[in-house]
Amino acid sequence: MAKKVHIPLQLIIEHRAIPHLFKTQVYEWIKGKKVALVSGSGKTRKVTDQIIDVISGQALDMQVLTCKDNTLDTINDLEREVLEDHPDMIFGIGGGKALDVSKVVGTRSNVPVVLFPTAISSDAICSPVAVIKMLNKSTSMGVKMPQGVVIDLDILSSCPSRLMSAGIGDLLSNKTALFDWELAHRAGKEERNTFASLMANNAVDSFLNLLNREEVDSSQLMKLAAESLIMSGIAMSIAGSSRPCSGSEHLISHAMDYHCGSKALHGEQVAIGVLFAQYLQGQHEQTEALHLYYEKLGLPTHYEDLGYTREEMHHAIRKAPSMRNRYTIFNEYHLSDETIDKILDLVYPDHAKNRYQLTGSSIG
Repeated sequence: MAKKVHIPLQLIIEHRAIPHLFKTQVYEWIKGKKVALVSGSGKTRKVTDQIIDVISGQALDMQVLTCKDNTLDTINDLEREVLEDHPDMIFGIGGGKALDVSKVVGTRSNVPVVLFPTAISSDAICSPVAVIKMLNKSTSMGVKMPQGVVIDLDILSSCPSRLMSAGIGDLLSNKTALFDWELAHRAGKEERNTFASLMANNAVDSFLNLLNREEVDSSQLMKLAAESLIMSGIAMSIAGSSRPCSGSEHLISHAMDYHCGSKALHGEQVAIGVLFAQYLQGQHEQTEALHLYYEKLGLPTHYEDLGYTREEMHHAIRKAPSMRNRYTIFNEYHLSDETIDKILDLVYPDHAKNRYQLTGSSIG
């Protein structure tokens, strides 16, 4: 029996995508309709104003709602406003938080969502998963896929480089996640979807193939990073879970959030988690090669550069397996404190410190 997979009906990734929105199917969708624009604050609001200028003659009515954070309280407030105003479509505009909140509000209020990412700091730009904060802790929840995604490359090019680096960190985690998924399948714990695995793996490989060229155009790299993160999101939709893109490395990041104070961007922490997970998976040579990619991409190679102490990192590793009921490489080992310390020394040597500066910030 064939499986129904939900993917965006419109995917636009190009320069001047917002000024040219009137040429697209998205513009037709809103003809005579009410649109709620869920916007991050700060610079994101300028992007929202650009979108309003383009659609003002097409939409019947527009309502701008500010997404100040991704807490449950904010989501409840925005959902209340949406249900009172009854828009026909939600435009989610901003970084990971605004996009996730838009997906949650759209899912809960049964209103289709079109996302306008202003940064690609994670695979939230197109995925059936949203991260929200409950009781000051981050948690993931399933949501409907967006009906459309519009990525204006001119907007992305003006974002801090840290945000793109974080998105690539999230993308590279597909490799360790797929390794863990295969482990779970072999252990009889979970079924593995081959199509989802192929898509998640090809998303990373296509990006690395371009990166390996002698001359790489930064605009091409940014576009392909966005496309690869979109493919990762679709892989999750095919799988029906985040399994193709989330494994032991994400458990480490979740533990850093939950037990150590969430001091960095999600993709930055995942990138640090990838190094430990890959070593534990026995891919020692790949770990050394990954350091070269990290340096080329501006990714962190040591947890201290993200503001975490050795004690906190040790604690995060210790707590990682308990963060979610998911079979990963952690289930194949009983890690003693001594073993964790030994691997920390090997994976995060002193010479890997001070290569990364926490400059720039996430965009709502």
